[in-house]
Amino acid sequence: MKRIALAATLLAVAAAAQAQSSVTLYGRIDNGLEYEAGLPSGHRWAAETGDWGESWFGMQGSEDLGGGNKAIFQLEAGLNTQTGAYNNGSLFGRHATVGLSNVNWGTLKLGNLGAGEISQDSWDIDPQVMQKYAIATLVRGRNWAQAGNGFEYTSPNMYGFVVKGQYDLGNSSSWNMGNSGPGQLGNAPGSGLPGSTQGRSDGLKVEYNIQGIELLAIYDEIRDGNGEFDNVYLNSRSVMAGGTFTFGPVKLYAGYQHLSAPDASNVGVYGTAGVPTALPAGVTLPTQVNHEWVGAAWQATPASLITAAVYHANANNGNGNATMATLAATYNLSKRTFLYTEFGYLHNSSTSNVGLGNGYSDPYGANINNDPATGDANSTAPNYGHSQTGVFAGIMTSF
Repeated sequence: MKRIALAATLLAVAAAAQAQSSVTLYGRIDNGLEYEAGLPSGHRWAAETGDWGESWFGMQGSEDLGGGNKAIFQLEAGLNTQTGAYNNGSLFGRHATVGLSNVNWGTLKLGNLGAGEISQDSWDIDPQVMQKYAIATLVRGRNWAQAGNGFEYTSPNMYGFVVKGQYDLGNSSSWNMGNSGPGQLGNAPGSGLPGSTQGRSDGLKVEYNIQGIELLAIYDEIRDGNGEFDNVYLNSRSVMAGGTFTFGPVKLYAGYQHLSAPDASNVGVYGTAGVPTALPAGVTLPTQVNHEWVGAAWQATPASLITAAVYHANANNGNGNATMATLAATYNLSKRTFLYTEFGYLHNSSTSNVGLGNGYSDPYGANINNDPATGDANSTAPNYGHSQTGVFAGIMTSF
């Protein structure tokens, strides 16, 4: 009887331990086809990964510490599932964090916040949920920023309010500057070029949800390796506010964003003093961009969703404005798998050349210049004053 009692006790303890700890492996794969016209070289067909959303795999877990406390962790890798390579600069470039969570006090995370940089929370007020032709397009990828060497706190829900704050250290002897690692685009630290080592970044988000209404405000700043705001599309201050309103099968969206980079200068970046650049006459590196959007989503059937949105951005210092109209749809084949498609048309004013790319394949600068961020000729952004059209379709499955 004693042996039976002991065995029963051990089984009960094992079951309790299993219930108190968990590890989950998860992921998703997104592949499709894309057609774009209006490129300087003409048009192209391409096999693409991540047009609706980046493919990834990861693991996350928690351990119950008692008293409502949990230890948590997350490791997540972005994937190019057309080539098998990983994205985001490193194996767990999207997330590599450990932290503590309490139901009454909130959640603290430490480590590589990666794709969790607070500007990426803007997908919540984006009608096209940050797919390729969406909230990041007209600001050349600024809303897809990443951050490492940091910590993040998220409050519990307080009468509909949730507050999140981030602070990401540059790990330099100068608190405002970058470390010796590679930058977003691989340029040397402290070079002053877009993509040189990212310096300190920080941000704050306030969200409010009640009865079909969601309001969101985000402030974040990203500095270059010299601790400056040197490029409005990469290292800048961002203030964003917007909201959604849901009634029946329809969800309405509206938002506004202001970007500021007071340290931006053409000197040493897009042409030194006395050396002509290929920018239109009177155009210099922008220091401010205003970005607005409106849209709607319609749950046409339980399986099908149709979304439409218009985005507009205006850059100062003669850089003109760009407007993008989008129409998209998804169809759920199951709870885990759906088909998707999106159409985008982007119109530029005479001194604007924003493209349908992601900001890394079409950064700021004229097409006939060598792109200073990569050293290669810019081949995806349209010529100044020209438009672009694109459409893609694919399949997403998750596990």
